[in-house]
Amino acid sequence: MSVISIKNFSKKYGDFLAVDNISLTVNKGEIIGFVGKNGAGKSTTIRSMVNMIFPTKGEILINDLDSVKDSKKIKKQLSYVPSESSFYDNMKVEELLDFCLKFCHADKERISALANYFELDLKKKISELSLGNAKKVSIVQAFLKESDVIVLDEPTSGLDPLMQNKFFDLLLKEKEKGVTIFLSSHNLSEIEKYCDKVIIIKDGKIVDMLEMKNVKLKHKQTVSYVLKNNEQKSFDFDGDINELLKELSKLDLISLEVKNKTVEDEFIDYYKEDDHHDKRFE
Repeated sequence: MSVISIKNFSKKYGDFLAVDNISLTVNKGEIIGFVGKNGAGKSTTIRSMVNMIFPTKGEILINDLDSVKDSKKIKKQLSYVPSESSFYDNMKVEELLDFCLKFCHADKERISALANYFELDLKKKISELSLGNAKKVSIVQAFLKESDVIVLDEPTSGLDPLMQNKFFDLLLKEKEKGVTIFLSSHNLSEIEKYCDKVIIIKDGKIVDMLEMKNVKLKHKQTVSYVLKNNEQKSFDFDGDINELLKELSKLDLISLEVKNKTVEDEFIDYYKEDDHHDKRFE
């Protein structure tokens, strides 16, 4: 069942086309990774999903509700962690989260449980928080209520590795409940590890959608080697590795590396402006 549906969505800022006629669907209980360079259109798409800005063309539906016309209903069903947050500096964390309770059906015990889980000091003022602890505040306020959809824009930036792991443990528990998760991140290793699908956006257009189970089954590999004359070559290979090694054994090699192709490799391939590498071995 489709929970998020984006149809022919475009967004312009003046004459600049930030997102160009994209369409995608996300099914119930999926974790979708949304990746691209800075300025590719990720945050514009996400901000339109949560009704912070409006589409120039097209529509965005969350549980069949229109992101513009039905934004109040959507907010009751959706949680959002922005890439950057601004809070009241003089408020204590506890005061801020108590204020957030007025907008969702939750209680103080939920605040205490999440604060303990993320090791967040409720007695500190917002102005006293480090970047990582400020990010924890954003995460805690988003997880206070039970939501059908969670939209995340760079949620782990500023978090240390331990907290990143704890965050994704919590996210996987939400997925088990059937919650749908839309995740934008520059950390491609976490995208590869936790997402069911990955959408790559470039210059405002979707250039690929990868099913992670298929990526893992393809066993596509990247082969790199250096010859004694210092010539270097790299190419992708998805055939019989034994036949490949027979061919490579004919070369005068100094070094050889064969590794599985990752989402990061796929991403870099899409963003190479000029690729002068010879894709074949001689």
